[in-house]
Amino acid sequence: MVMSVLDVVYTKIYETSYPRTKFQYLRSLKDKEVDYIFLGSSRVENGIVPSVIHDKTDKVAINLGFQAAKLGDIYTVLQLIKEYNIHYETILIQVDYIYNIEDGHSNIFEYEMIPFVRENNITRKYLNRFAENPVANYYIPFYRYCNNDLKLGFREVFTNIIHKKNKIITNKGYVALQGNSIKSEGSLPNKILDKNSILDSIQSFSKHNNMNVVFYCAPFCNNNKNQNFMSKLKKKIPGFKDFSRALNDDTMFMNCNHLNDSGAKRFTEILTEELLMN
Repeated sequence: MVMSVLDVVYTKIYETSYPRTKFQYLRSLKDKEVDYIFLGSSRVENGIVPSVIHDKTDKVAINLGFQAAKLGDIYTVLQLIKEYNIHYETILIQVDYIYNIEDGHSNIFEYEMIPFVRENNITRKYLNRFAENPVANYYIPFYRYCNNDLKLGFREVFTNIIHKKNKIITNKGYVALQGNSIKSEGSLPNKILDKNSILDSIQSFSKHNNMNVVFYCAPFCNNNKNQNFMSKLKKKIPGFKDFSRALNDDTMFMNCNHLNDSGAKRFTEILTEELLMN
């Protein structure tokens, strides 16, 4: 009985509090209208600045990139955009070497979703696939909070209760990185999958639901090997927009794969001018 009451209380707090996680932010957009939604991994979360887009276009952009997200995570967010009835003009999805990954997922996306496992079939299906002990998470009251106490337990619930704010809403999902490494090095895969079934599902879902989706790639540092991977990726994704070499100044990178705050602002300007202002 006590566990059931605690489960209801904790879940209600997560459902109604000022968003402190990216997933709570996603839920807060139910039935709302925006202009542009950006999906992807940390290369989106740390690389697209919605305020820059607003300044240049007077339109609202939302950054729904998740750290370490794979295509399966992106597909789930895409489904939730429809489930939550979020209205938009265009969805822009960042794809790079994750094209070669059909398995795996973002642990951050997973634990941020756990309080909402019973919310709809999409969250339940995702957590059934990736979370530990999915049956217990769904059916045993308060189990998911006890099992994830460090991330979802009393301390985090308390910060939700007192409405301790962070910059997720203020920055519309963008998380800035500071510093730079002018000697960054990286490497793209030397081979590419013949096809990625999850990307196929994303494209099929988008077409079936009349979603206006654009696929693109964010910049990499100059010293990034196997750049011919990008030409191979273009052949796999019709209309793919390649910005992998859009920035030649490595002081704009925190590391080879991630832009710092200055680089993110500059790249967002370039993308806006080439894709959103035509």
